[in-house]
Amino acid sequence: MDKDFLRLIENVDELIPRPTEKLEDDVLICECFCVNVGDIRALCVSTVDIDLLKDRLNLGGGCQSCLKNMDSWINKIF
Repeated sequence: MDKDFLRLIENVDELIPRPTEKLEDDVLICECFCVNVGDIRALCVSTVDIDLLKDRLNLGGGCQSCLKNMDSWINKIF
């Protein structure tokens, strides 16, 4: 067999995308206004609506670190 093919077979686990880890409801996203993952899930149906969260929960209304670090949590809500 082709050596490249055999190497791919040996490393097949690296080629399969892993499901994104979902955050627990009690994980705090916005420390300034105590907004946690459960609050976001309760307000947004299947995708995170930042404008809605800003309006209803004041997300980002304080130090804005929750918005600056959004890449670390936004895909782990749903």
